[in-house]
Amino acid sequence: MVAPVAGKPLILYLTSTPRSIGALLVQEVDGTERPVYYISRKVHGAEERYTAIERHCLALVFTAQKLRHYFLSFPIQIITKCDPVRFLLSRPALTGRVARWLLTLAEFDISCVTPKAIKCQALADLLAQFPSGQCEPLEDCLPGDGFEALAASTDEQHWTLSFDGAAGSGSGGAGIVLQTEEGDRVHLAYKLNFPCSNNEAEYEALILGLIAAKERGVKHLRIAGDSKLVVLQTEGIYALKEPTLAPYRTTVQN
Repeated sequence: MVAPVAGKPLILYLTSTPRSIGALLVQEVDGTERPVYYISRKVHGAEERYTAIERHCLALVFTAQKLRHYFLSFPIQIITKCDPVRFLLSRPALTGRVARWLLTLAEFDISCVTPKAIKCQALADLLAQFPSGQCEPLEDCLPGDGFEALAASTDEQHWTLSFDGAAGSGSGGAGIVLQTEEGDRVHLAYKLNFPCSNNEAEYEALILGLIAAKERGVKHLRIAGDSKLVVLQTEGIYALKEPTLAPYRTTVQN
């Protein structure tokens, strides 16, 4: 294993079998792919019933969470014949597990590249046949992974969620800040690639914030938003006059 060179993208080989998932992170230097990190684990529980493409997506999400410091510092190029990101985006309803996976991957610079040669894929496939005997849960922290460490003890903490959304010409944006009682913050930003109103953008920001909080195991949450309409509609004080906002309010209340 070698330390990656700054300024060069990292190449990710994913692999999955009915009993294990794994990934090999490499970097091409002078025409040679040098291994940076390898990670694998057994599938367990409900994961054993996943389809082949879902297990492939699970391998990507698992790797992104465990090796988050690499994913934040380098562009990631996935060498794969199937595009896990495209599969997630093509789902008709982004709810539950798929929504959580997309939320996890949204902050990284990830692209998929069709393989031109086998190269390190054979090594990744071989290593996946011998996964770690001990299951590594997704929420395990890595050394130096401050982002995941924030979620280490959220059961009793009161977190604060601040959200804001705005619509532009043909699209919009959402900004989220999650803050602990100690003042540690998680900043998230999203681009809404669809036409929306300002009120819809505000609701999108609130829902994305709630998903992010739930994903991190937050049990007690104070919510602050600058949209009086969204706040009072959610509390049931304001009536709904725009039918398009009804699904948003239902989702927030759920």
